[in-house]
Amino acid sequence: MKAWILYNIIVGFAVYWMSNLILWFPWSINPVLGMTLMLTVSPIIWLISTFYCIRTFPKKNILIGAVYNSLILLVIAVVMDYVFFGLIRNAMEQLYHPTTFYGYGFVASIPFIAAFGLRKKIEERKRDVRQSDFVKAGITGLVCFGLLTLIIILGIEI
Repeated sequence: MKAWILYNIIVGFAVYWMSNLILWFPWSINPVLGMTLMLTVSPIIWLISTFYCIRTFPKKNILIGAVYNSLILLVIAVVMDYVFFGLIRNAMEQLYHPTTFYGYGFVASIPFIAAFGLRKKIEERKRDVRQSDFVKAGITGLVCFGLLTLIIILGIEI
């Protein structure tokens, strides 16, 4: 169970930074475009990552896995928002808008959407978490985090 929780934390880190990296330039060009992408593209990314997490849940009841996954992803999102907006961008005043709270609600609900909507697929592809899963998620998260941080620190614009 400890390995699965760690895997969820790493996946949450990866998907958070991947979503923000994908949204960065569209959002900086036009906030409405960024919000639109956040409500269309980001859900797909979060749903896929949640699917990967829940299918590796070590116990039979995937709904319990969805509860744990939801809590882990929500905590990751709140903490990473603080890191992103507070520490990296020094822009806490931009963080707490209604869309942020909608985003938190979405992040918390996605595991349940996956557990109910993709139950059959999850059960068909159920397996244990593997070392390669940690490596893929970890590298993805670090690359996305590093690129976005560099883009912001160096002020790279399109």
